[in-house]
Amino acid sequence: MKKVINGILLLCALALAWICVGSIVDDQEVEAQIDGRKKVVIARLLDIKKAQEAYKEQHDTTLFYFDEESEEEKKATFGCYAENFDDLIAFLKTARYPEQIRKEGVIQEGAQRKGWTEKKVADHIYQLRQSGESDEAIREKLKAEELPGVWCDTIWAENPIKAIFGREDYPVDSLRYIPFSNEPNELYPDKAEGEFLEFDMQAMVHFKMKVPMNYVMQCEAHFNTFLTKEGLGNVGNNKRKNLVQQEEERGNYPGLRIGDIANWNNNAGNWE
Repeated sequence: MKKVINGILLLCALALAWICVGSIVDDQEVEAQIDGRKKVVIARLLDIKKAQEAYKEQHDTTLFYFDEESEEEKKATFGCYAENFDDLIAFLKTARYPEQIRKEGVIQEGAQRKGWTEKKVADHIYQLRQSGESDEAIREKLKAEELPGVWCDTIWAENPIKAIFGREDYPVDSLRYIPFSNEPNELYPDKAEGEFLEFDMQAMVHFKMKVPMNYVMQCEAHFNTFLTKEGLGNVGNNKRKNLVQQEEERGNYPGLRIGDIANWNNNAGNWE
């Protein structure tokens, strides 16, 4: 009888050991899936960053503001980011993107105060050439505009999408969509079957003491959007809940984000 009981206990111990090993393996597999999904979303966010920085190179915004210290109205000009994906994607499809700029001379302070930048000089030269002006005549006009000896000659990329992303066939229409977010998701009951959720993107002027400092942006995807119960199972769903709770308790955004509209951070990722 004693041998039978010991045999039963041994089988129970082996069964428990097998269950424990199995749960560890399952846990590791889910962790690997979560890490894999994060990497895919991070890659998409970095592509959005590339697109936004290319947009900023080609777009300016000008603000007039009251400077309390000098009690004068002043002007600030910044490169600006796209505030929505429609504008960003339209830019990618139609942009003239500078692949190389040949520079001569230095824009003096007086011309800088009038708003001249290397980009504006390059655009000005391009427009004058389009109207039929010779380079010699353009140089004379630049001299009259307080830009003597200054020249910014732009060589435009034949394929802007390739110049920005490194490949000609980049699917720019998909830039707005969060990978894996097309899975059924009980946290988004109004989402249509197979529909992708979009990244939340914002862009605005950052002020400090009522003075405009620079243009900032952020783009983010909550963990709830791409770490789904449908894709990762019950174990993954519990891990997502714990991950969200941990980040919220630390005062962090519970997801992946580039940039920060509250504090300029050079569009760094919160995973870095």
